[in-house]
Amino acid sequence: MKGSPDQTDPAAFAAEYREIMARAHARGIRVVGGTITPYGGNGGRTAAREAVRQSVNDLTRYGGIFDAVADFDPAVRDSDVPDRIRPAFDSGDHLHFNDAGLQAMADAIDLTSTLTQFFVSVSSVGRDPLGFAFEWTPASRLITTRCVLRTERRQ
Repeated sequence: MKGSPDQTDPAAFAAEYREIMARAHARGIRVVGGTITPYGGNGGRTAAREAVRQSVNDLTRYGGIFDAVADFDPAVRDSDVPDRIRPAFDSGDHLHFNDAGLQAMADAIDLTSTLTQFFVSVSSVGRDPLGFAFEWTPASRLITTRCVLRTERRQ
């Protein structure tokens, strides 16, 4: 994936994902893993990065690392050109989504999953131990997060 240097070893992603999961679970937080969406046509895409994206997506889907998985990749990819997002979802840079693309991603979230039920059961608005607020909007099928920063005054 793009970075400095490029990360080309899917095993490195697996190790980091497991570390994130261990830290989250230690705090009682469950985690949804999301697949990486296609970005063919964007200047950052290379064949090597696409191979890593595919491997990391397989890991996300089948590696048993996450509490639940939101499979965004098939929800937004162009069936005619699978390394690209659907033109109807493209904001123009072949990487970021317009509103229709974001809605397609929201629709890819299984609202019957254990993790999603956890968010909904907290109430329509809840807060996790790290201070992130969660809000579930039934009309849009979106779970939104926002960080609530706490400030302490030091004497």
